[in-house]
Amino acid sequence: MRIIAHVAVLASLAVAGRRTPALSQQPRDTIPDNAWLEIHVVDVGQGDGIWIQTWDDGIAGNGRFDGRNIVIDGGPVGADRSNPFLAYLEAHLAPSTRIDALLISHAHNDHYPGAAGVLRHFPVCDYYDPGFPDPSAEYHRFLALVTTAQCDGHPIVEHIGRDSFGTPAWGSELSIRFLYAWPGSNTGLGSGNSLVNNSSIVMKLTYGSQSILFMGDAEGKERHDSPNEPKYVEKILLAEYPDSVLHATVLKIAHHGSETSSTLPFIRAVDPAIVIVSSGRKSFAGTYLPDQSTLTRYCAWNRATRIYRTDQNDAAEGRTTRDDADHDDIVIRMNGKRTEVMAEENGKPFDPPPCTRS
Repeated sequence: MRIIAHVAVLASLAVAGRRTPALSQQPRDTIPDNAWLEIHVVDVGQGDGIWIQTWDDGIAGNGRFDGRNIVIDGGPVGADRSNPFLAYLEAHLAPSTRIDALLISHAHNDHYPGAAGVLRHFPVCDYYDPGFPDPSAEYHRFLALVTTAQCDGHPIVEHIGRDSFGTPAWGSELSIRFLYAWPGSNTGLGSGNSLVNNSSIVMKLTYGSQSILFMGDAEGKERHDSPNEPKYVEKILLAEYPDSVLHATVLKIAHHGSETSSTLPFIRAVDPAIVIVSSGRKSFAGTYLPDQSTLTRYCAWNRATRIYRTDQNDAAEGRTTRDDADHDDIVIRMNGKRTEVMAEENGKPFDPPPCTRS
């Protein structure tokens, strides 16, 4: 696994415990202190591009600590020469590195176009898609590219729709739960862009006592609705799961921090110590994401919350969609006992204070 060069910013989440015995003496379910799982939230501008790498213990074939690589989305840029997500992966992985799984959270073009470069330049073993019947020609071209991918000389395995997801074999040290994906019906999921957002895959990864909830663009309300009354996917999650399932150390906030996400009951249930916002400088009829009102709700719930953003100071720097992928990258590291976050602003280490309003 790659070693991060700069100093880690501790997220104050250390869990006290006994001294870890030597690896050969540990029970099978023990996670060594140096077994860091990394989650890279890449600054792709306005969009999502996430790479997860599990720890490799160097023991082949034991189904545990196998150094897996999982990609969620890929950002908005489909051209290889200007794709910041592809450039990030190529800077950190050898060309022959296997991508064990590629997940496309939903069929919006700030999420999947950049994943085409992953399919073209790396072997990809499994593909996960919510199965929403998106009619766009662009997305169908992307799906056609998926069918051509191979891994270890075998065709890619396609998991289309939540019923086909099963339990991923990404290592027995992990707990992976797909909490939601498009249910096969549009009832209660809104219309237009909201409907597509609400087809998103929602996945929770748990590693020891630490966890992260990936929300895609799943929504909780309309922009002008009260934050007290959940709708759409947040309402479904709150009805289907107890707070103990929804609770997560880290939350990759839904819909780039839009006001359409993060109702108060949902925030209370997840109760994250760390909130990750993947956004850029795209104007939506004069609105830029994240909405400050959304971030304020997290701060009001817990003033100690740390909010990390891939659009760090983009507004002050006068950035637009042409130059907003400016290396405000975020790396989350978990060793099963504590979580560390290493953020960058323009490629340099950056540590926001709790509940920053930048």
